[in-house]
Amino acid sequence: MGQPRSRNNVERPLIIERPDLAHPVRRVLAFVITLLAWIGFLAIWLPVLDIAAVALDLPIPSRSFPSPNHALALRSLFNVFPFAIGLMILVLAVNGVINWIYKHLAKPKVHRFIGMEQLATGLALDKDKVSKWQGGRILHVEHGPLGRVINAEIIR
Repeated sequence: MGQPRSRNNVERPLIIERPDLAHPVRRVLAFVITLLAWIGFLAIWLPVLDIAAVALDLPIPSRSFPSPNHALALRSLFNVFPFAIGLMILVLAVNGVINWIYKHLAKPKVHRFIGMEQLATGLALDKDKVSKWQGGRILHVEHGPLGRVINAEIIR
């Protein structure tokens, strides 16, 4: 970290920034998969568009649905949407009210302040050293083999 890289190790641009660097087979596969995904996405929306056409009294191609029952089932599903959205808003509102009540009526959390003696005891250090170190702005800290603080020197 912080060391300059060698000049032989030149960073190559990402393929997303330079698609011409990708292998030709990979580019063709990406195009075909994307095209199939868009066709599938549009096919999913066709019944919805047909329902909209029926609502607007526009003619629908006869091959749109396998049967008129599917159109009726989709239309009845649309009748459930307002109920589902209303139920979701109700649940979110109740949750918000419960959270507000809990936040304002619950006892405040107790903050335990740690004194200098407890801090020094927890770090297994001398109390005078810890209080002196707190006065410094920049410390050079030495750690032992287990990662515990052994000594600290005030630089500034």
